[in-house]
This record gives sequence, C-alpha cells and structure tokens, in this order.
Amino acid sequence: MLDPDHDAVLRRWARSDGARRSRSALLKDAAPVSIETAEALCDLLLRQGWIVRNERLVGGVWQWAFISWRDLPRLQELLGVSSPRLRVEERQALIEDAEAWMRSRAETADQAALDPDLLHEMGRALTLLGEEKALRLEQLAIRLQLLRAVAAWHDQGRQGSRRDFALHARGATKALGDADWRWLEATFDLERLRVTRFVAVAWLAGNLNLQWNDQQIQIGPLHCVGLPLADLMRVSAASSPERWWLVENRASFERQARQLEAGVVLIWMPGRPSILWLEAIARVLELAPAPAWISADADPSGVDIACTVGAVWQAQALSWQPHRMGVAQLSESSQDWPLNDHDRRLLEILLARDDLPKELHELCLAMQRKRAINHVLPARALT
Repeated sequence: MLDPDHDAVLRRWARSDGARRSRSALLKDAAPVSIETAEALCDLLLRQGWIVRNERLVGGVWQWAFISWRDLPRLQELLGVSSPRLRVEERQALIEDAEAWMRSRAETADQAALDPDLLHEMGRALTLLGEEKALRLEQLAIRLQLLRAVAAWHDQGRQGSRRDFALHARGATKALGDADWRWLEATFDLERLRVTRFVAVAWLAGNLNLQWNDQQIQIGPLHCVGLPLADLMRVSAASSPERWWLVENRASFERQARQLEAGVVLIWMPGRPSILWLEAIARVLELAPAPAWISADADPSGVDIACTVGAVWQAQALSWQPHRMGVAQLSESSQDWPLNDHDRRLLEILLARDDLPKELHELCLAMQRKRAINHVLPARALT
C-alpha cells in the first residue's frame, strides 16, 4: 500500500541490521526524496507499530531524534530485503555448498577427472572467494557457477573457444563479461583446460619437412614455428627425425631451439596438453616415427605430464624416456616448492604405475622423502 517514494526509502532503511537508527542517518539514507516525505514515512511506521520513536524538544518543537525497530527481521522478510546478517549467512551457505560439492566430486570422480593442477586451482579459488567479503552475493554465485562449469568442461573432455565455454557455462556465447574472464584467467590455466582465445598451435623447431598433398613447408631454417593443430591433423607426409624432444619449459624450448643437434626435432609441450594437441602430435608421429626424450618439470605434475605424453609414443610401439628431469635436477634446483595434498596423492598414484620409467620412479621416491620436510624442488629450466 506504500507509494513508490515511501517504498524505496523504507527498503533503504531496512537494509541495515542496526536495531536503532538516528534521525540524521535515516534522512541521509532517504535522499534524494524530500525531508517531508521521510517524515511522513516515519509517522506511518509509528502508527503501524513498526517502530518506537524517541523525541526531544528542539526550539520549542518536539522532534524525533532516533527510532528503534520493533521487529526488523520480519519487516525485511516482508519487503524481500537482504540484510547484512542475511547476506553473511547466504554467503556462508553458498561456500559450504561448494565445498561439499568439491568433496563429493573428489570422492566419486574417476582418476582421469582428478587433475591435480585443477584440484589445486579449484581449492585455492574457493578459499579466496570465501575470504573476499566485498564481493556481491550475486557475483559470488556466478563465480561458484563458473567453478563448477570449469570442472564439468574438464571432466567431459571439452575443448573450444572462449565463446564455446561461455555457452557451456552460462547458456550464451556472450554471457561472460570482462570481469568474469579476468577472474577465470587469474584463477585457471585456461589454455591447459583447452579454452582457447586464439587458434591452438603446436610449436616446433629443427630440421623437419611437413607436406600437405603437393605443398610443403621446411621449418629447419627458422628458429621455431607455430602450426595450427587443425592443420597438423591434415598432414599427408613428414620427414622422420632421429629423435623427438619434447620440452615443457617455454624459455628452455626457445633456448634449445637455437642449439639443436642434427637429427633432433624439438616440440614445446604446453603444460598439461589438450586432447587436440595430443591427437595432432600423434598424427605427425604416425608419419614420422622416432623415439622421444621428454623434459618436464621435476615435480609430481611434471612426471604425470611426461607419462601422459609418453603414452602417445607407447600407443605406436615407440620408445620414450625422461630427459633431464631426474633426481639430479631435483637436488640442483635453487627453489623450494612445498608439496600440497594433491601432489602427495598424485605421487602415490604415479608410484603405483607398473609402466613408470625407472628414472621417474626414483624421482617420485625422492620427492616423497622430501615430504618429511614438506618441500619439493622442481627444476624449472633446462641447461
């Protein structure tokens, strides 16, 4: 039954959880409506029994100084107004629901879904969201929805553009704004999760010729070259090197590309590679079979990545071996990196593998021994 001005002012007044409000504070919250409108609303609340009003004599005229709400929670409920107290409770409920979902996913998902890097990113994201008290409740809900969408995208083996991900996450290709993408970029390695901003490419270096029917390219004269994965899938012929060498560290890849030995073709391995990347490399390997060296970081994720990529060679009955990622590199590194819960769990999974190369088995054991002091030392650059 309130007119629009009174309704708008009352909603602003009711958003505070303060049981007692001063005249000056209420008039400030009432702006831009007139003082007379605010006074009339206060009189109405008094007559309807919602407030107790304290008045004092000012210049011979009685003027109210402050009010006390008689049943503010009930009034907030009737108005559909979320108070600070309710927002805190709703925020906590959202965080607790997300934590329960993450625990359930970890307990029920198969091992392929339990990417330790993603688990670490998701856990850290949820912790930071719980601490970010200034984030609006609506925005928090969107962030948590994106968290689940990222997990589903990964678990379903999806890959595609940012618009594809937006459609998957929010139902429309332009549903995610700049702030959403900035948060996603700061929280997750989107390229590793196969959410691409641009065309996905593979970076190669060395004396390699690739042919598409009657057309070909020679990458030998170049420092390195990036080729679209979709184009690599269409290669019809390729020259065979004596050895492939896959390097995870980008700086090391570019440095090694300038001093390659004859017969070696170098490939940059982009962290935990996408399915499309693995398929493109497998296609080239079919046409140019050769054994491989794999150089990833000497940490649990690096070992897992090396095994994932090495499986491409195993599938074609070709040999592969870790290169410069053994115990020596672990001990020579100058950085201390702590083992988290996901690292420790991943080490147990890796050590249970029958096909884990001896050098990587020894590396995993060395990292487990360092668990006693809760540190691991990854080798972040090749010499």
